[in-house]
Order: sequence, then structure tokens, then C-alpha cells
Amino acid sequence: MPKPVRISLANKCQLLFGAAVVLILTAALAVGWLRMNTLVAEGQQETARKLANAWLNGKIELGSAITPADDAISPQGMEQGLTLSLIRKDEMDLMAADPFLAQAIERFQTRGERDEAFVADRDGKGQRVYRFARAIRKSDLSRIRGGAAAGFAPTIDATAFADPLEMVLLLQLHADMAERQLLLNRIYIVAAGLIAGLFAIALFWFITTRIILSPVRVLRDTAQRIAEGDLNSRADVNTGDEFQQLSETFNQMVTNLKNTQDQLRTTNKSLDLKLDQLAQSNVALYEANKVKGEFLANVSHELRTPLHSIVGFAEVLEETLKDRTGPVDDKRKRYIGNIIGSSRRLLDLINDLLDLAKIEAGRMEVRIAALSVADTLEGLVNLLRPQAEKQQIALLLTAPPNIPMVHTDAGKFQQVLFNFLSNAMKFTPAQGRITVQAAMIEEEFPGGEKRPAVQVSVSDTGPGIAPQLQEKIFEKFTQLDQTVTREHMGTGLGLAISRELARLLQGHIDLKSEPGKGATFSLIIPVAFPQRAAPLMPQEPRPTVAAV
Repeated sequence: MPKPVRISLANKCQLLFGAAVVLILTAALAVGWLRMNTLVAEGQQETARKLANAWLNGKIELGSAITPADDAISPQGMEQGLTLSLIRKDEMDLMAADPFLAQAIERFQTRGERDEAFVADRDGKGQRVYRFARAIRKSDLSRIRGGAAAGFAPTIDATAFADPLEMVLLLQLHADMAERQLLLNRIYIVAAGLIAGLFAIALFWFITTRIILSPVRVLRDTAQRIAEGDLNSRADVNTGDEFQQLSETFNQMVTNLKNTQDQLRTTNKSLDLKLDQLAQSNVALYEANKVKGEFLANVSHELRTPLHSIVGFAEVLEETLKDRTGPVDDKRKRYIGNIIGSSRRLLDLINDLLDLAKIEAGRMEVRIAALSVADTLEGLVNLLRPQAEKQQIALLLTAPPNIPMVHTDAGKFQQVLFNFLSNAMKFTPAQGRITVQAAMIEEEFPGGEKRPAVQVSVSDTGPGIAPQLQEKIFEKFTQLDQTVTREHMGTGLGLAISRELARLLQGHIDLKSEPGKGATFSLIIPVAFPQRAAPLMPQEPRPTVAAV
């Protein structure tokens, strides 16, 4: 595509104003030019009319030199070259070769037409000649004779138009003086037009250059310097009109821009300092988080050993007191039961903390092996069925036999589902129902690839979870219902760990719940663990994957 031609504002103004001046002057001079030609032609027509009247009065003879006998002929007519001829009735048919005479005779012979014809023409030498034809009718002949005898000029009235045409009087005027005056007037008109045009163009050029374009150029140059980064430039326009107002507004805008830039520069310096502080704080937090993870891992590992001993010895004492009876022994049994229960809850908390620390530190290992989903679900349901019967909760299992073997980490798969079942048992009231279902689906995993997957869902008839809180329950140490949690204990780490474990298994967790309609937690994992795991977030540690 060709690049469009760009014309500056100065050139546009000069071209447009110049064209306007030329058009206006041309139109004005053309009117004078045409009117001057009309006036000259009308003057020559009046002169020819006087000469015709002079002939009718007998003061001019055909073929004689013009010597005015009175004032009937104007002074201009005395300088004319006159040719006067008379065309009789029997000669009119021979005038068809002369277009002017033929047209004039046709008009004279038509009833109601005027008895004069006039035209400006050129003779054989190219000189201007004015031709005038006058109709002589039958009534004119008697008036000419009577008027010549009485010594007065006859008057032709409108009634004479009805008389038959007898002769045509033809006058040809060679107006040399009029021609020279016409030429001189035209020279004056052209000269005046040129002078006026040049003066007008010069005046318009001065007006556009000094009054219009000069302030615009000042504003343009100032804007260009500002665009190059010189915010100290200002436009100096003192015209006392809109250009000065525009200049003042432009200067104020530049001042505001400079102030804003200074403020932004100061703010950027402050932000740079804060960014350095935040970077240092992030490094410190990273180090502290790393130390915290190592501390939790070490402390949790060190705490589990004595807790296992406490639970073991408490169970031994419980066995020794199983067959003994008595008030003292019953109290000891109750104390030992409290020790075992508290120790196991503390052990579960330590295990959760240890898993969380391993996940955050990137030390969690994923051991891939073939797993039967149906057998795993049946084992978990049978493990929790006594507790469900104790709480009067119906525990149902639906697992189709066509579910294939799944290659995943069995321990983490069971841990996620166990957390789902534990939460369902915790929040499902008596006479409620917990349903465990498994199904084969086609799931789109990260990367846009659809692969066969297994979906295991745990549904309960508990109070449900509001939509605005469904994401919050997966946060660490977050508990929604303090009363239920206080009754059943809990730390708020189960779902947070479950989501991370599902992610390590290259799957995800789906939650569907409405207040008052229970909740359904679903674990969706691929049937075959991908050889190339989905990419983790930047700076996140990768788990260790081992095949068994």
C-alpha cells in the first residue's frame, strides 16, 4: 500500500487561501468583463439605431460619406466606419447565404416580432463589426415620404408591426474607437485583477504565517522537545487569543506532567527500597520456612519414637488389667484408655505434621505399584464399619467389577480416602448415610490431554458446605465448625494434606456440596501414572517417584 502524501498545515493554508483568492477575483472580474462587453454592445446598438433614424429622416444617403447634420448621431458615431445598405423586397430571397440577414428577415416577416436585429460579428479581416438590421414596412414608406416633406422624424409605433415588410435597412459599424476602449478596459481589468490577486495573496500569506501558523509552529516545536524528554520547555505565545489560551493550557499540562513524573520517580525509589526489603524478607522467610520444615521433620520423627513406646506400654498395661476387677482396677483401666487414646491422637497429629513437612520440603516419595481399587475400598469400608455402626451411620459401597488395576501409590491413595471417610463420619449425624462409589471416566488432565481415570467419591448426608467456604476448607489449620471439631477433635490438616497428595498422584480433588444437602468429595487419578509428571509451579520441589 503506497504511503499517503503528508502536507503541512502551512502549505494547506497557503494553497487553500491562494485558490480561494484566485477564484473570488476571477469571479468578480468575470462579472465586470461580461458587463463591459454588454455595455459596449448596447452603446453600439443605440448608435446604430440613431443612424437608422437619421436615414429615415433623410439626413444620410445610401453610399455617401457620413457627415452628421445634427445631434441625432452621437459623437462616438462620428468616429465610426459606417456601411449602410438597403435590401428590397425582391432581394430578400437572395439573403439566405447571410445567416444574420436570413434570421432577421424571418423574424421581421413573423407577425408580432420586433423590427430590429443586432449582432456583434467579425468581418473578413478579423475586425469586430456591429451589424444592425431595421425593418421598413409599407406604412413606413408613406411616413418616410410625408416626414421628409414636413421636415420631422417619423415615429414607428406598435401598429406598424402588422404592416407587410417592404425593405430591410442594414447598417455595419466598424467601431475602432470602441474596440480600442474595450481592449484598454480589458487590460485594466486584467492588470487590476493581477495586482489585487498578488496583494490579496501576500496579505493572506502574512496573516496565515504570522497570526495562525507562527503560534502553531511554536506549539509544535515545544511538543517535539517535550517528546524528546525535555520537560522544562514551555511554549511562549502572546497573541491574546485562543492560541495563547491553548499555550497556557499546554504549559500547565506539561507542568503537571513534570510534577507527576517527579512524584513517580520518588515513588519508584521508595518502591525499590521496599522491594529490596521484601526481597531480603523473602529470603529470610524462605530460610525460616526451610528451617521450620526441617525442624518439624526432625521433631516429628523424634516424637514418634517415644509415643510408640508410650502406646505400646499402655497397651501392655491394659492387657495385664483386662482380667482384674475392682474399683481401683476400673479406674486404672480408664486412665490407661485415656493414655492410649490421647497418645494415638497425638501420634496422628505428628504424622500429619511430618507428611506436611515432607511435602513442603519436597521429600515425599511416590511409590508406584498396581492397585485394586475395589479391594482397597472394601478394606477401608470394613475398617470403619464398626465405628459407623457405633454412630448409627449406614456405610454403603458401590464399586463396579470392570474397574481395572490402577498404577499409583497405594499408601497415599488410601490416606486420601481415609481422610474423606473420617470427615464424613465426623460430620454425618446419627441415622445418616455415607456412600462410597467408584467409576471409570475420561478426564482432561493438565496439558489438555484426556486420559482414562478413576473417580472415587465419598458422599455424606451432613450439613453441607457453603460455596464461598469450599475453597477455604483446603487451607492448612482451617476448621469451619468449631463445635463439631471440638467434639471429634481435629487439626484442620487432613484436607490440605489430601489435596497435596492428590496432586502428587497426578490427580485432583473435586468437591460438590450445598448447605443442608451434604457433601461429596471425589478423588480423580489417572489409571496409568504418567511417565512425565505434570509441571509443578516455579521454585516448587518435585516429589521423588519410585516404581515398585
